[in-house]
Amino acid sequence: MPYIESNGLKFHVQVLGGGVDDSGAKRPKVVMLHGLVIDNLSSWFYTLGHPMAQQVDAHLVDLRGHGRTEIADSGYHVADHVADLLGLLEAWEIDEPIHFFGNSFGCVVGLALAKQHPEKVASLFLIEAHFSVPGWGEHMAGTLALAAFGLDEVAVREYLATEADRKTSRLAKRTEKLFFGTSLIEDLKTETPIDWLDEIQCPVFAIYGSESDILDRARELEAKVPHCTLEVVENASHSLLIENAALIKSRAFAWLNTHVGTDFVVEHVDVASREGALGTMGAPEAMEVLNQMAAENRHLLDERAVPVRRVV
Repeated sequence: MPYIESNGLKFHVQVLGGGVDDSGAKRPKVVMLHGLVIDNLSSWFYTLGHPMAQQVDAHLVDLRGHGRTEIADSGYHVADHVADLLGLLEAWEIDEPIHFFGNSFGCVVGLALAKQHPEKVASLFLIEAHFSVPGWGEHMAGTLALAAFGLDEVAVREYLATEADRKTSRLAKRTEKLFFGTSLIEDLKTETPIDWLDEIQCPVFAIYGSESDILDRARELEAKVPHCTLEVVENASHSLLIENAALIKSRAFAWLNTHVGTDFVVEHVDVASREGALGTMGAPEAMEVLNQMAAENRHLLDERAVPVRRVV
């Protein structure tokens, strides 16, 4: 597996695409970040990563503590994730503005990067974007516990204390470690609300499900970000990327055609109902399926012997 060391941790990454097009010109760079705890780069790899790599270089990474990236005991503030990403961009030798794709918490990192380093971000494509508002940390803690374990945070702690010897899947064990063995939740709770959305100057596309528990964020983005286009998908939840992968792909292709100059074929997608088997599942079950797909199709992942690259 290819790994890159950034900000003191070893990150699992996947780079899809050839670096140059048929004419020898450099291809546009897309960076894709996933959500927290029950997510990893598989959600991009098996949805948009490969289709987009036909015309752009797609850079995927497991966030710290997720997937095959090392689990750090601390360092889960948004600023830490931004520092991680800056190190990865340096290791990837990306010196031009990126087109950032984020899902859920990944969007927080993209927004912060665009605010702090506007020269590094050409555009933002945000799926169910989180960002810090009053009470955000407590809300995230409860939401992550419910999504990962089907219980509230207190009930999860009580359950794990009495069921320590139960058999669990690899994903569940890693989720438990991340949730209770690191500073993740406390770091989230100490984030301060942001007041700089109006300073984001790059083009932004934000897409949310009509049944999302953070739909209020959609309206705030639309109202405050100067160049934001918003779409709300009927009958869709926060798990929009998994529920409506074909729709997201069509919107992503259209976005890249407009802002990058690609010529992807954009297909019309009926948004009246959720799509496919994954669309009927909750997020934990869907991620289990994605991880099973990854195990069964490991030959698709780039397993070339790539040395670890260190970025301080």
